[in-house]
Amino acid sequence: MKLCYSPIPLLCLALLSCDKAKDIADKAKNAADQARSAVEAEIAKQGGKSGDSLPDPELQKLVDQTPEGVIFRKDLPFPAKLEVIATRNEEFSGRRFQKSELGTEAAVLNGTFTNVSKLERAGDKVTFTLVQSTFTEPAAPGTDDSGKPVVKELSPPSNPTAFVKSATSWKLAVNSDFRTASLAQSIIPVFEQLLVEGTVSPRSLWFAKKRFKIGDEINVSDKSLPMIITGDAKGSLKLKLEALDSVKGHPCGVFSITGTFSRKQFPDFDGSLSDDDVTIDSGKVWLSLLHPVILKEETSVIQTIREGGQGGLTTRVQSSGKISVIREWRQL
Repeated sequence: MKLCYSPIPLLCLALLSCDKAKDIADKAKNAADQARSAVEAEIAKQGGKSGDSLPDPELQKLVDQTPEGVIFRKDLPFPAKLEVIATRNEEFSGRRFQKSELGTEAAVLNGTFTNVSKLERAGDKVTFTLVQSTFTEPAAPGTDDSGKPVVKELSPPSNPTAFVKSATSWKLAVNSDFRTASLAQSIIPVFEQLLVEGTVSPRSLWFAKKRFKIGDEINVSDKSLPMIITGDAKGSLKLKLEALDSVKGHPCGVFSITGTFSRKQFPDFDGSLSDDDVTIDSGKVWLSLLHPVILKEETSVIQTIREGGQGGLTTRVQSSGKISVIREWRQL
């Protein structure tokens, strides 16, 4: 937006009474204030002040932006020391089906799942800590606490669990109890996926050196899907650059996102592996302008999640809802 400012000549002001001069000066000031407000509104519209923080000045200096657009960089050295605190909220409604040797059980699910975790990486050492894992559901009608949500702890906060890389494989840093060793055995074969999803490792696929402007679109299909979806995935997504913003001070490009994908045996730090079928009706993702990582997600989805099998308990969840993930990404 180009602004023009035409001050009133001093000679004209001298020919007017003091009151009229003051009135004109006030009007000129008001016009300037309105123009400034219009500029600020336009900046906010483009994302400059719409995030949860302003960009860190030192990080902003690293952004490769010109009048022709912005580049999503992947040439900067990826930090060797990181701390990432991830908060994931899933507000959904649906049904859960569990099948075992005793038969099939169905239940209604309606509430919000909250998971807060911390990942720390120092070179070839990674430490995982579960901070919070809860499920919040509405109180049953007619109870004494009607109207008050019920918060259930799914897992207690954990002590830090450290992993180290030896040659090309990961292992527990120290000998631990049977439960932790069993958990490590489940996730170590897919540990690299967890590190990419947790943003302590960069994504293997990222943007080319094309400059993006607000409004540019990109289609992400099977071969390029790892840019956005971690794991063994297939599908098609449509992205559109909506704004430039920041997450906890980290400069990002904000893309709207729609599409569908499916993936097999996607891991979690609790040791579970799931097959996912997901439709993203609408949403946004915040992609770092400095490194190949995704720092924030807000999506409205319809999904089917399947866990277990091979003769044991099988769980299938069909639900629709909203998913929010924010990662506080800090170099140490």
